[in-house]
Amino acid sequence: MPIDWASVNWLNVGLLSAFTFLAALIGNILSFRSRWGAAILTALLFAAIYIFWTYYPHGMGQIPPVKSG
Repeated sequence: MPIDWASVNWLNVGLLSAFTFLAALIGNILSFRSRWGAAILTALLFAAIYIFWTYYPHGMGQIPPVKSG
């Protein structure tokens, strides 16, 4: 089953990639070279950023839910 590249929401892909990059950057800076600590901190930071962006009423737009099937 090939991917229909025209149906990909590139804005969401870019936004979530930026969130992931930011969380990874901060997690690695704060982890003091601990790989496990960085991974855990990055996951927590990404979750916090995602929840803030999706559920906080800031009026900057929302990431639409993922459509299945």
